[in-house]
Amino acid sequence: MFGPPGRSYVYFVYGMYHCLNVVTESDGVAGAVLLRGAEPLAGFDDPEPGALAGPGKLTRAFGLTLKHTNLDLARHGAILSVRDAPPVPPRRVARSARIGLNDHATTKKPWRLYVRGSSGLSRP
Repeated sequence: MFGPPGRSYVYFVYGMYHCLNVVTESDGVAGAVLLRGAEPLAGFDDPEPGALAGPGKLTRAFGLTLKHTNLDLARHGAILSVRDAPPVPPRRVARSARIGLNDHATTKKPWRLYVRGSSGLSRP
């Protein structure tokens, strides 16, 4: 999680789930975004509704484990990559408090962004 930016950071939580983060800060500075879900566009034959809704479900569906840490997600042709997509209309973008954290003042801040109505949404 300490860079370089655009790399994957996978960790194992609760002894049962892998979670995928994308490193966002410069090399040596901690900072990443947790991918909590996705909408399937290609490569999934009739996925179950909500199959990618949640960080554990997302990594399980893609078969991601700790060995997928430090992948260059910005490189075309990589085993896993992040690509540009059409812009989401601002009226569909929503914010909420982060999920699954203890009740501290910073956890109440609306740092969770999501797309209203997305099939990749675990909780509104």
